[in-house]
Amino acid sequence: MNRKKELREAIEAARQVLKATDYAINILNKANKWSFLDILGGEGLSSFMKRNHIRSANRAINELKYDIERLRKELGDINIDLPGEISDSLSDNMFDIFFDNIFTDLRVRSEIKGKINELIEFRDMVQSLIQRLEREI
Repeated sequence: MNRKKELREAIEAARQVLKATDYAINILNKANKWSFLDILGGEGLSSFMKRNHIRSANRAINELKYDIERLRKELGDINIDLPGEISDSLSDNMFDIFFDNIFTDLRVRSEIKGKINELIEFRDMVQSLIQRLEREI
């Protein structure tokens, strides 16, 4: 196969990864806003909304894995680590919503912010990869 064609396919796959990463970051930013409200004393609604966004973000991160796998296939084997999901087990939900307290809220917010930062770093890495591939073309 033509090298330029392979590079273009890799760039296309990387751009899809960027799009999916931006989507996950956007959802986590929404969870972060609800988390802030939860810390300020929001009742069960803010905990519920925060957890709803966390579930959505986890789905987005899971879908992102498929886009990354496609990118890996286009590039061969490259070492890109995807940030993990935010814990959203039943016990986490029960503890966060029903035993709502400042300590739980602060821990969850810290985890959300950490995942946002991981995804931003990951996004920067993919953006650099795209630039490197474009230069090669």
